[in-house]
Amino acid sequence: MIDRSRFDAEDFLVDNTFQLYCAGTDRLCSEYWEKYIKAHPEQTTVIAEAKRLYVILSGNKRPLNNQLETFKESFDLPTKTIKLQRNFTWLKIAGVLLLMACAGLVYRNYSLQKARENVQAKVFTTKSGERKKIMLPDGTTVLLNAKSSLAIGKEFNDKLREVTLKGEAYFDVVHNKNKPFKVHTHDFNINVLGTAFNVKAYPDEITSEATLIRGLITMEAINGNGGTITLKPSQKVTFYKELAPEAKEKILKPVPAHPEITINHYTLIKDSTIVETAWTQNRIEIYDQDFDEIKGILEKWYNVEITFTNPDIEKYRFTATFSRETIDQALKALQDVEYFKYEIKGNQVIISK
Repeated sequence: MIDRSRFDAEDFLVDNTFQLYCAGTDRLCSEYWEKYIKAHPEQTTVIAEAKRLYVILSGNKRPLNNQLETFKESFDLPTKTIKLQRNFTWLKIAGVLLLMACAGLVYRNYSLQKARENVQAKVFTTKSGERKKIMLPDGTTVLLNAKSSLAIGKEFNDKLREVTLKGEAYFDVVHNKNKPFKVHTHDFNINVLGTAFNVKAYPDEITSEATLIRGLITMEAINGNGGTITLKPSQKVTFYKELAPEAKEKILKPVPAHPEITINHYTLIKDSTIVETAWTQNRIEIYDQDFDEIKGILEKWYNVEITFTNPDIEKYRFTATFSRETIDQALKALQDVEYFKYEIKGNQVIISK
């Protein structure tokens, strides 16, 4: 059964039964849509717009059933001739409906394309193992980490400065009190004036986080939990996602029963390097993390897929720094801390006991 609750005018317009209702050529379709409109008063405006578009696209013609009746009454021909004329009329109706369907599809595709152009002017993406520096029209600098995407709207820096992020990025935002900067992610929104911060929001990870380096930002969870959070420099907020029961069973570390938010300080190591933003300096900083946790970091950094053959290996904990090492060299270094075996086949890495 088709769910029409979210239909727009163009969706109704390309529906064949709706066209028949507008044309008035099918009694069953007319009865169905009259009942539908009574049952869904909230869609009255949208349906009225669809009918208006139908009239425009059909050349402001009267319903075809009325035209047919008028046509029949204007001639007094033998039964056989009327039957042939009726068949010819139905051929014309079929042609009109086909034309309407094509016109509706073209109109809909055009509308969707224009909507996409207005909402999203440009999308920057990176693959696994790739990082990219982006300069936005307002002068803001963005470093985009591996396997990420950043979308900016066509009207960016007009009245608003809004971007949408999937993955991880470091923002150094140009201050403009009249044009607040906003970052949208799947889990939260960040409001900024002028500041530097890191956002990590990969859809396939159990947490999303934001780390403030300087300035001031406010955050709001998409689900409404936690209200508005204001971060000060050196603070990091972590959002724990709600997971399905089967997904929780695969996670070694305890997972909150409900979405939770924690606020801590970023991790600063001995040479004043911030662990959360070390990637912007082309370094991986692993600080007392288990193998399962750093698995995703290594996969994105080296463009590989890692598989553990034994769950015990996932509990091994490491502290390490990598910059120009290959995946082979990185794994050999980790072997000096905990013993394990590994095999590399193309971009597949199999780790065993």
